[in-house]
Amino acid sequence: MVSGMNDTTTISHAFGKSVRWQIIATVLVAALAFSLAGWHGALSAMGGGVSVIVGGFVAVALTRGKKPSTPGSALLVVLKAEAIKIAVIALVLLAIFKLYRGLVPLALIGGLACAALISGAALRALDEENNR
Repeated sequence: MVSGMNDTTTISHAFGKSVRWQIIATVLVAALAFSLAGWHGALSAMGGGVSVIVGGFVAVALTRGKKPSTPGSALLVVLKAEAIKIAVIALVLLAIFKLYRGLVPLALIGGLACAALISGAALRALDEENNR
């Protein structure tokens, strides 16, 4: 196990807290999009946020159980997880673009950006909390 990570800090715990903040942020962006563009705007914003959440879930699921023994192997696990996350987000966004005729692109980008930024901020806050 890599130093700096203790037994009480798990990827699932960190992901769960991150997802909670992502959902809250996505709902807020969707509410703003609803007020500006109606239901199609709200659904587009939700699609953007959900793509990030689904991407993160798949990345965690596929890299769970990997116990890196060196910093180099830990880096490889993180890079693999990020590559999986980006690929899943791209596929979900492609599906949304192809299947949803009422898409409001700006709302979709807003939901996507907000969920992605919150993801990084939540994980950073958890890291700082665990390093106290």
